[in-house]
Amino acid sequence: MKFGLNQFSRTSSDLRDAVLATLYPTACRVCGVIIESWRDGMACERCWLEAELRQTQSDLCTKCGIPLASLPSSIVTNERLCGRCDQQAFTLARTCGIYEGAIRESVLWLKRHPQIAPRLSDLLRTAFLGLSREEQVDSILPVPMHPNRLAERTFNQSEIIARKLAVISGLHVDSASLIRARHTEKHRAGMAARERARSLEKAFRVRAPRLIEGKAVLLVDDVMTTGSTADAIAQTLLDGGARAVYVLTLARAASEFLL
Repeated sequence: MKFGLNQFSRTSSDLRDAVLATLYPTACRVCGVIIESWRDGMACERCWLEAELRQTQSDLCTKCGIPLASLPSSIVTNERLCGRCDQQAFTLARTCGIYEGAIRESVLWLKRHPQIAPRLSDLLRTAFLGLSREEQVDSILPVPMHPNRLAERTFNQSEIIARKLAVISGLHVDSASLIRARHTEKHRAGMAARERARSLEKAFRVRAPRLIEGKAVLLVDDVMTTGSTADAIAQTLLDGGARAVYVLTLARAASEFLL
């Protein structure tokens, strides 16, 4: 009996899931139930569905993608702005989902291990396709890490995201144009946007202007909170000759900004 490629792949995946659940049971880091599929990584199917539903049901700021409170059904509009991102230098920002639940646990895992769960990769693909239908970009730029911090961490999670996105999109990863010229302290939870912005002054520098001149670039990172980092980098890239800067992150820390 001959199996098609898709059928063979499904059979292999089913066997792998059975072995995972039986011999190496792993608890969901969100709700604690046993994870049944290797594709789900650190969270179970139900928690992933909740994360996806939260993202698709939210009204988003047209520019920065932050979730907004739903409008009454009598009000119909194709464009909503949060009013907080008006002066930020990037053109458009999108994310895979809210920084909570399954997505939060997957991002925290990525900070310690250079791995992106297949389920999160699927969301990254969806987010990129949604952005690319609106805008055409020329290359992918990971948010750079200062050499001192890179030596401590051994890898840059933004670079891992960029490489995964390159496979999805076919775009080139540009890790040479932008560098982190000044080591900055890690932003604390609850830190005000103005304080974050001040800490990032002159933190980034364009090292190879010829690689970005006249181009629309896609900046990628793991989490966007206030947008201060994306704003600082976007301004540096625009000053260095880039035509436009788009932003794509795995998660958006939106709980304190919901309108």
